[in-house]
Amino acid sequence: MALSAFLNVNGYDFPPPIRGFTYTISTTVNAGRNANNAVIGQRVGRDLIKLDALSWKGIHAETRRMMLRALEPFFVPVTFEDYRTGKPTTIIMYPGDRKGKPYWVDKITHMVLTDEVLSFNLIDAGLE
Repeated sequence: MALSAFLNVNGYDFPPPIRGFTYTISTTVNAGRNANNAVIGQRVGRDLIKLDALSWKGIHAETRRMMLRALEPFFVPVTFEDYRTGKPTTIIMYPGDRKGKPYWVDKITHMVLTDEVLSFNLIDAGLE
């Protein structure tokens, strides 16, 4: 199965982000270490994924609005390439802070036409 886009959020295909985002895989453990500094915990659930520092430059207002609408529900399905398998995966994620930096504003309506940067994180909710 092929991906419809680099990132699909809540059914919306997002344009590819600029270079520099990070893909983090976290393994949760239920305890720490004993007196000998040996791990005594066990893995809890599945590995969690965070798509950190996702950023887009020079996007038009329509694209920004589409992307932010896709993130309106707190939990959203996100489809992307699983780095471990090279295959598409869909997991439930939630967005971190969404930050925008306006670039071009219409002189008559004073509405932002183009954003210099739009950025946010997508964090695995751990839901199956």
